[in-house]
Amino acid sequence: MTPDEIQIRQLVKQHAADVLWFVARLLPRREDAEDVAQDVFVAAYQSLARYDAEKASVKTWLFRIAYNTVLKRRRDTRRMSFVEMKEDELEAITDDATDEIFHEASPNRVALLEPAVRQLSDNDQLLLILYYHNGKSLREIAYITDRSEGYLASRLQYLRKKLSTIIIKLEQDGKKQ
Repeated sequence: MTPDEIQIRQLVKQHAADVLWFVARLLPRREDAEDVAQDVFVAAYQSLARYDAEKASVKTWLFRIAYNTVLKRRRDTRRMSFVEMKEDELEAITDDATDEIFHEASPNRVALLEPAVRQLSDNDQLLLILYYHNGKSLREIAYITDRSEGYLASRLQYLRKKLSTIIIKLEQDGKKQ
């Protein structure tokens, strides 16, 4: 057994559960999550020489590989179109109005959040999952997604506005029916 094979076995033993947990939050089907988690370790083995401990922990490095592997899987299986919005439409929404939408946790709004999130692009959905669901810091997400922290902070604010607009539209459509 080569030193790289020994190293990857140790990585799998130490981080398989974390990688599967991370991937399972990004993919809805358990079978897909398990397949992708395996693909992550294959990719990690192939890029072991490029790992830089000064840039990120092993776990965060594996999450970066997982993030990119999930994006590829989701692109390959994507069937839904995205909601496009004009910048001026979103700029008109105040931060207070956005906060009001998300702080009112009525059962109707909670039920609309998931369909609203599904209308976002894969990158945007994954950003929300990493930040809100997985509790990752902007610094960790910046490494995982290869984006700047400033961009991510701005994107999260944009997504909150976009989601509040989608939720309002879904509520209005529900009242018309």
